[in-house]
Amino acid sequence: MRRLLPGLAVLALAGGCGGPKFYPVRGEVIVFGVGRLPDGEVKFRPADKPDLVATGRVKDGKFELSTPGHEGGVLEGPCQAAVTAGPGKGKAVVADRYADFDTSELQFTVTARDENYFMIEVRTK
Repeated sequence: MRRLLPGLAVLALAGGCGGPKFYPVRGEVIVFGVGRLPDGEVKFRPADKPDLVATGRVKDGKFELSTPGHEGGVLEGPCQAAVTAGPGKGKAVVADRYADFDTSELQFTVTARDENYFMIEVRTK
């Protein structure tokens, strides 16, 4: 019995160890006073690991994010977000400040669940 207990302790510790957890993230981008963003890109940068940026294309206002080198989704925890718009009809569809994590002021928290769904509202100015 004494030999069994240390083995169980090692198994318990090994079972609790694991790499970072990634969870599905989908959502919509709404341009205030205009409607859904027709085309563009959304990026999430995790606060704990800023090198693991997740990206996703916006099509008809909807997006789904994935992190390169991982099965998909976004690292669990607080994230900064950035949004860029595809080419508009001669004028900016989204204010330039949303393209940079440090100026966008967009923050979201990815949690351990089957789906994280976020509504991102941006402005033209």
